[in-house]
Amino acid sequence: MSLALRRPTLVALIAALLASGAPSRQAAAQTFSNSGTAVLSANVDGRSASLGDYDNDGDLDLFFQGGGSAQRFYRNNLVENGHLSFTDLTSLVVPGGLGPSWSAAWGDYDGDGLVDIFVGQSNIGASGDSLHNNAGFSFSNSSVAVGLNDPGFHQNVAWNDIDGDHVLDLIIGMEGPEKHEIYLQAADGTFDPVGALVGVQEDFGTKGYGMAIGDTDGDGDLDIYISTCRSNNNIRNNFYENQLAQTGVLSFVDIADSNGTQNFQNSYGAEFVDMDDDGDLDLFVVGADARPTKIFRNDGGNQFTDVDAITGHALLSDVSSDLGGGKAVDYDNDGDLDLFFHDHLVGSKDQARKLYRNDGDWQFTDVTVAEGLDEQNVGGYDSVWGDLDRDGDQDLIAPTGSSYNERVFLSDAAENGNHWLYVELDGRTENTTAIGAVLYATINEGTADERTLRREANTNAGTFNQSDLPVHFGLGAADTIDTLLVVWPDGTVQYAYDVSADQYLALAVADVLPGDYNFDGVVDAADYTLWRDAENLTGAYLPADGNGDGVVDADDYLVWRTNFGLGTAAGAIDATPEPGAAAALIACVAAGLLGRIRNPGQATKP
Repeated sequence: MSLALRRPTLVALIAALLASGAPSRQAAAQTFSNSGTAVLSANVDGRSASLGDYDNDGDLDLFFQGGGSAQRFYRNNLVENGHLSFTDLTSLVVPGGLGPSWSAAWGDYDGDGLVDIFVGQSNIGASGDSLHNNAGFSFSNSSVAVGLNDPGFHQNVAWNDIDGDHVLDLIIGMEGPEKHEIYLQAADGTFDPVGALVGVQEDFGTKGYGMAIGDTDGDGDLDIYISTCRSNNNIRNNFYENQLAQTGVLSFVDIADSNGTQNFQNSYGAEFVDMDDDGDLDLFVVGADARPTKIFRNDGGNQFTDVDAITGHALLSDVSSDLGGGKAVDYDNDGDLDLFFHDHLVGSKDQARKLYRNDGDWQFTDVTVAEGLDEQNVGGYDSVWGDLDRDGDQDLIAPTGSSYNERVFLSDAAENGNHWLYVELDGRTENTTAIGAVLYATINEGTADERTLRREANTNAGTFNQSDLPVHFGLGAADTIDTLLVVWPDGTVQYAYDVSADQYLALAVADVLPGDYNFDGVVDAADYTLWRDAENLTGAYLPADGNGDGVVDADDYLVWRTNFGLGTAAGAIDATPEPGAAAALIACVAAGLLGRIRNPGQATKP
C-alpha cells in the first residue's frame, strides 16, 4: 500500500533493509577519455556548468555559467542524431541581458512538465534570472513576474520543497554582505523571501560557497548546511536544523557548534550523501586554501564524527592549493561513492582535477592519473557529472575557467563488468522531476550479505549548481536489484522488486490502491498473505495497515476484500515481493523498529 504521507521517518524502516557487504572492484583500463573537441566545440571561459533535459527528448542538455558571454546553452543531439554532439543554441533559446553568474539550478517550479532554470547573479547590485521553459523551445525571463528579482551575489542556488507543501521553493547561499535566503512558493506561483523569519540568516559568515540539503536526522523535513570561505580567515559554517517536523512551522536552528561539524577552517563544496551505506546522510565538505577535505559520519540525531578521528589519519593523501567544486560520484559503477574535486587556480602547477577511488572503510586512493583525468593549468570552479551518451556510466564536463576549450571526459565504466541502473522519476504533479525523492536499492553481489544503497534525486550537489538528472546506481556484480524503495517528495512510499540492472527505468509515482499491500499494482491473494502474516501487530507504519490506524486487524482485511481484483500489474517492474522480503519487513515491525512522524501539516507562510 502506498500511503500519501508527509515525509515519513525512514531511519528504522531502512534499518530492516540494510546489511554490510564488500563492494565490487573490477580491474579496468583507463576509464576516461577527453572527447571535448569532438562533441563540444566550446571556449566560453566558464566558471561552472549544469545539466538538464530542457526539451524532454531524453538526453541531457548543457548550460555554462560564467562572466558576460560565458552564459551559454548547448543542446545535446544524441537522441535526434544517434550520436553525442552539442549545438550552441544560446542566441535562440536564452533571453538577452543575463548578468555574470556562478550558479544555476534546474527545476520545474510551475509543474508544467518542463524544467526551468534559475540563474544566480554574481553582481551584488543585480537580480538573479528565473528562466521559464517555453514548451522546450526557448526560455523567457520570468524573474519579475514570480518575485525572484531581488538583487544579490548568489553563490549557491537550489530548488527543493523546503516547507512540505508539495511545490518547489528556492534556497540561496549568498556571498556577503547579503545574507542567505529562502523563497517560499505561494499558491499563486509567486515567491516570498522568508530567510530572516525562519532563521537561516543567523550566525551568518560570508561567501557561502557550498550548500547541502537533505533530511539528516530522519525526521521528515529538510536540513541545510552551508560551507563558507574567506581568504584564510576562520569563519563559521552553518548547519541549519529544520524544526518543521517538531513544531509544524518552518523554522531553523543553527546547530553547527554542537553537532561535531564545526572543527575546520575554510571550506568550499558541500554535499549530504550516504558514504557508508548505513541509510543516513553523511556530510562531505571540500577544504579550501590548502585546508583538508572532511567527511563527517552521521551518528544519528544530527550528531556527526569527523572520519579522520575514526581512521586516525587525514582523509586524503594530499591537499591541493585551492580546491573548489567537489562531488561524491560512483564513477566506476561499483556501488560506492568516490570523491571528485576541481582546482580553480588557472595556470597553477597543481592538478586541475582530482579523483579519489573509494576502497571501503573510509580509505581513498588517488586515481587521477590512472583514470585519465590528469591535467594542469586549466582550472575552473566546478564540474558536472551525468550520463551524456546514455551508456550507463557517469561522464564529466569540466569548465576550464580560461581561454582553453571546455573539457568533456567520456567514461567507459559501463564496460568494466560492473552493473548499473538509472531511474527516471516522474512526480506527475507540481514537482514533476521529483526533486528531493530518496531511493534505496538493496542488492546482493553473490555474497552472504546484502547491501542497501541510498541515493537522492536532483538535490544540489557540491558547489554552485543543481542539475536535473536521472538517479544513478552503480551495482557492482549485482545484475538485479532485489528491492527498490522510492520515497517520493510528498511522502508516498513505493516498492519494486527484482528490478533488472543495466537499464534506464522510468518510474512514475503510483496512485494509492487500497488493499495493495505488496505494491505490485493489483489487489490479489499475495496481499491477503501479507495481511495474514501481519495480523494483530500494532504500531506506526505497519504492513497491511490499510486504514492507517496503527493496528493490523479485521478492518484492514475488509479493505483488502472490498478492493480484491482491482488494479493492473505494474509492467516492467511488476513483481511479487519474495517471501523473505515480506517476512523481513513484518519481523522488523514486530520488533518495533518501524515508525513515522505525525503529519506536521503545512508550514505557515509568513
